[in-house]
Amino acid sequence: MSNKFYYLTLLFILMAISTFKAQVNELINDGKYTTGIIEYKNLVDPSRNNRSIPIKIHYPVSEGVFPVIIISHGAGGNWDTHFAQAHHLASHGYIVLCVEHIGSNTEKLMHNLRIIKNLDEMIHNSDEVLGRPKDISFAITFLTKLNTVDAKLKGKININNIGVMGHSFGAYTTMAIAGIKPALNWLKPVISQGKGLGPDLFDLRVKCAIALSPQGADEPFFIVESFSSLRIPLMGISGTKDQLSSGAPSIDRYNAFSLWPKNNGYNKFVWIDNASHLDFADAEGGERRGLNSKNRDEVQKIVRASCLLYFNHFLKGDPDSEKLITTENLKVLLSGDLHWLEVRVK
Repeated sequence: MSNKFYYLTLLFILMAISTFKAQVNELINDGKYTTGIIEYKNLVDPSRNNRSIPIKIHYPVSEGVFPVIIISHGAGGNWDTHFAQAHHLASHGYIVLCVEHIGSNTEKLMHNLRIIKNLDEMIHNSDEVLGRPKDISFAITFLTKLNTVDAKLKGKININNIGVMGHSFGAYTTMAIAGIKPALNWLKPVISQGKGLGPDLFDLRVKCAIALSPQGADEPFFIVESFSSLRIPLMGISGTKDQLSSGAPSIDRYNAFSLWPKNNGYNKFVWIDNASHLDFADAEGGERRGLNSKNRDEVQKIVRASCLLYFNHFLKGDPDSEKLITTENLKVLLSGDLHWLEVRVK
């Protein structure tokens, strides 16, 4: 009996790997849909002193109803920081909203050319740290209007299937939306008691989330107690050279996964050899280009495949796609300086 079980298990693994290999090109290349772009430059949130929230939308130019992914850029980014990723997702049948956070965008970073100081200020700023997740919630509310009045999107938005993803500061934003509570310890100006857990910024309209360069239990965003309140499936993707903004080593991101609650294996963490911080953002094709990164092309293959599989499961109801995110499967995407990877599940 034990031998039979062993061989059946081995057969299942080999079949899964074979299935994944057959899907690789489909996952990492553009999908079947031609994509279009709509820009909303002048959106404001009246509930927050008319805070400006520009949104660029990538969408499939086709009949149908499509799920939604909202992307949050990192500190010093903009709505084009993930242009190539947004286009890729849209070509596979998603409506993708790229939100620009005005308090931590490229213009704010470059102000008076005090880049290092500006960066430090924005990731510790109370209004920005606590306000970014509210930008995402604003974008979700805006979807309802788009679905009724926008000529190109009217009736095409599945507002019941929404995912969020973000990189770096955008990873923090995504994790907060997913229910992980921010820390108050390092915020300026000081909020309420000044230390401990901050407000619950979870948005119940979001079904799943992906954090590229997810934050550890360290300055400036989270503490150990933050993670237990995670409330939806979350996947993190990081690498051995993905240093934190605080200067902490990349292994802090890896170790923080142990603080995430268990969720029937739906919470995942993809850890990639030699992947550095900027490898996880891809502005290729956008009007505002990002910084170059040595292993971006190689890392993006893994990011694209993993994200599509994860979103396809939770937002499109594909029962098997999420199960394909395994160490053995993703190994087939390793190339260049990327020699190994590991997928952890909880």
